[in-house]
Amino acid sequence: MTTAWLVLIELGAGLVVGQRQTEVPTPVLPGDMVSEALAGLHVNSVPLARDADLLWRNEPGARRTQLVNPQPFGRNDSWTIQNNSEGFRGPERVTGNAKANVLRILCIGDSVTFGFNVDQPDTYPRQLEDMLVRRHPGHRFEVVNAGVSGWSWLQGLRFLELRGLALRPDIVVIGHGSNDQIWRARVTDEERLFLRSGPLARAGRALARRLVDSNSFRLVERLFPPPPFTPDQDSPACKRQIVTYGACRRVSVDGIASAVGEVHRLTTAQGMALLVLNLDFLETNAVQGIRRGAEAVAAPFVDTVAHVRARVDREQRQRAAELGLAPPVAQRDGTPGTPKHVVFRVQVPAGHAYEVSGQEYFQRQFSFVVPTYDDGTHGDEQSGDGVHTAIVEVPANMGVEYLYRRDGEPEFRSLNQSTFGYRLISVFGDTTAPIAAFGRLAYLAERTHPNAEGHAIIAALVADAVEALPAFRRFIEGGGRKD
Repeated sequence: MTTAWLVLIELGAGLVVGQRQTEVPTPVLPGDMVSEALAGLHVNSVPLARDADLLWRNEPGARRTQLVNPQPFGRNDSWTIQNNSEGFRGPERVTGNAKANVLRILCIGDSVTFGFNVDQPDTYPRQLEDMLVRRHPGHRFEVVNAGVSGWSWLQGLRFLELRGLALRPDIVVIGHGSNDQIWRARVTDEERLFLRSGPLARAGRALARRLVDSNSFRLVERLFPPPPFTPDQDSPACKRQIVTYGACRRVSVDGIASAVGEVHRLTTAQGMALLVLNLDFLETNAVQGIRRGAEAVAAPFVDTVAHVRARVDREQRQRAAELGLAPPVAQRDGTPGTPKHVVFRVQVPAGHAYEVSGQEYFQRQFSFVVPTYDDGTHGDEQSGDGVHTAIVEVPANMGVEYLYRRDGEPEFRSLNQSTFGYRLISVFGDTTAPIAAFGRLAYLAERTHPNAEGHAIIAALVADAVEALPAFRRFIEGGGRKD
């Protein structure tokens, strides 16, 4: 009977909205990341599908193998995506009687959690599960990877509220940030996700949820469209953000803090443990809201980015000491507009010509291409030690993105003209850059996403924090699952 009603609804919706090919295109607001993402889901490097409640989600059952972007010099690395029938990256969930005495951990996040640019077994959720199995033989664990590329804190919150809690996890691990704050917005996520949340709209979307490509879904979208913001004006919430912060982002810092608090409220009400992460490797202002929100509700918080950065700094200083060279130094002279000098250094094989090229981050009004030297000149400390050096004068305080070239070929080859594969350094005074290893970023596939080694560090940090939770200790000591 239910099937017959759905068929009738679909036929009726088709009469109202017309044939599928007449679908109204998603409007694109200039300078608005979400509207651009919705319009380009079909060409995204991660298979995504429109979603009635969450704007977009992973395409269920998707399989794709593609090249790592950017490609390190002389390599041809690829990574494979395999989503299960629910759209989670990984195997099908354990269900029925098989889930008895299995500790379930639900990892919610963006492309870092999903594992953009790393292969299937290398994501931190998958490495976390393997790590817990090794540490606690005889116990069973299931880690569900619910990361979705491009998601914000409000999308993660919405997913938890509408679908995540129904999975009955014992522990929820959640971390967003970069997408909330890195791009300017014309409409906030709160307006997109919550202004259409009346009872009738929710009922309509619930009916259409399994029919996203159908006439029913298109009818719901027509009956309950996004708020009528036009390309020539910012939304009301954006206007308020501009007054407070000077710019509008998808989720404000205060909004992030509130989202963390709401996640805590939802999980606590269901008797679930919570672990909050900072996974914002672009190091935007999002961490301020994440930390503030976690502290306000006394939720366990792990700043994985700070841990990785500290480890990189220690290793960079150790490398300089082993080579007998000066450690990395970033001075701050506080004088805007005064030229700064940056010493770039890279460790490379002999027998080739090397250079460093770069530009101002974002503005790109300043650029350079400079040869490097290993002959004791141009700032080089030791002739013939395999560390090539160049000194570049930067006209003012700025971020500089750069990379090294060997015989004219870049150490990282972008496949889409992006500069995310470039190295990045902030220059507020005379600066001595770290000694780079040609063609290798420490623990990162590019500026935004960790590589397999970086995910291993995150997995270990999360495993340590999870093991300290009372819910985990009860499970290990024989308490079992609550259901």
